[in-house]
Amino acid sequence: MSITKMSPGKMKILKAVSTLLEDPSVKVTISRIADEVHVTEAAIYRHYRSKEEIFTSIITYMEDNILQSLEGVTERNDIAALEQLFTQYMHFFESHPGLARLFLGHGATEAIGISERIKLLNAKLRSHVAQFLRTNQTMLNSTISPEQGVELFYGLIVSAAMSITYGFPQIDMEDRWNAYAQSTFKASAKAA
Repeated sequence: MSITKMSPGKMKILKAVSTLLEDPSVKVTISRIADEVHVTEAAIYRHYRSKEEIFTSIITYMEDNILQSLEGVTERNDIAALEQLFTQYMHFFESHPGLARLFLGHGATEAIGISERIKLLNAKLRSHVAQFLRTNQTMLNSTISPEQGVELFYGLIVSAAMSITYGFPQIDMEDRWNAYAQSTFKASAKAA
């Protein structure tokens, strides 16, 4: 079921789980979710058959939001497309700190298949960025290969998710992007 077609009750449950995921000391259980939503466990089970189904819905939400950001990046041939992708990721993680933690592979990933879907989501991100950088290799500094550019970009995303998840100090999103762009792209490509 699409996240946009979910009942308010289901959405409330997903928001509660996202909030619970923000605290690494909390084990997410149906009981905890029910407490967070202020309903009984039976009410949770009226919306979802299991904790695994709840996490499947959360991963679907993440995929819908994150993969949607990837669409069109590989077709464009300007750095602004990659910057837009980076900005969308940062806004998503800032809006959903619990999901940033899940993106890192932390949280209640004992639900069957969830960790594999997270790995696949991360692999898709890397693949799209790699395709963009290979296609636009002439924009890269002569000392940076597309593979290195992917590692740097992915490092930006992961370090931001870690900062958000663990409350580490971080530099401004724009400064983060500028540091990446300066180290990765030719000056003429950034000006275009």
